[in-house]
Amino acid sequence: MRFRLFPFALLLAGVSWAQGPVASGTALSFSRSMTAPLNAGQFFDRALDAWTWTFGKEPGAKIIHSDRTTGVIEATARLNFRSTMLTGREESMGTISYHVQIQTRAGECRMTVTNMQHTGNRNTATGGIHLKQLMRADQDAYKARGLGRANIVRLHGELRTASEERIGQLLQAYEARIRAHIEP
Repeated sequence: MRFRLFPFALLLAGVSWAQGPVASGTALSFSRSMTAPLNAGQFFDRALDAWTWTFGKEPGAKIIHSDRTTGVIEATARLNFRSTMLTGREESMGTISYHVQIQTRAGECRMTVTNMQHTGNRNTATGGIHLKQLMRADQDAYKARGLGRANIVRLHGELRTASEERIGQLLQAYEARIRAHIEP
């Protein structure tokens, strides 16, 4: 009986070794802060309005928590992704979901975008390729089933670049929307 379980134990050991250690790098996040001559209530109202016209127009955007007394807005959204590198691999096509936190107080507004998660296309025959948490460095990308390490690094680079471009545009538009309604 023990002899029959030995090959199975070797197989399990090989599977756990192939998964490797969890990446120790820093997760990808974005932060921006702005100041303006507004009181806390005015800043909160303008921040909520700016959300509607920027992040609020993204796919799946919704406000999770909004509290005017503390000046906090928490929300989620996502951006759609299609790889240009892996043209024949529909499994990597999917979404990058993220969490937005906006903190307003008298004279200041801080916007933070965190928890960038890639989810591949689950509707393919072999299932999706999910790179999960996006990291600051491409070499820290998590392993994914169905891709070699070089392709994971390249795909992660594509995901990171797409996120940086879109989130950068949204943060810039968000700040511009708030500033547009401030009278000199």
